[in-house]
Amino acid sequence: MTTLDEEALVERLAPKIEERIRYKLVRSIIDALAEEFYPPEEQLREDFVNRVEAAEQRVKAGTARSFKDSNELMVFLERLKTEE
Repeated sequence: MTTLDEEALVERLAPKIEERIRYKLVRSIIDALAEEFYPPEEQLREDFVNRVEAAEQRVKAGTARSFKDSNELMVFLERLKTEE
């Protein structure tokens, strides 16, 4: 293989290698940020399950709030806004 062929090969491969390195770098940054700002999926699921179970207990105990229709819900939500 001549020097000219080697140079042509380097010129063709270098952009592909650079793109691959750039992709891996960006992907690792995104993964690190995701781990920092979002809880692990297992924790999210456990928290969700606990909230659903607590809501079910409130319904069984009769302490859950329910609304006849969306208008009643909207009135309730508007009252909450003014309480703050």
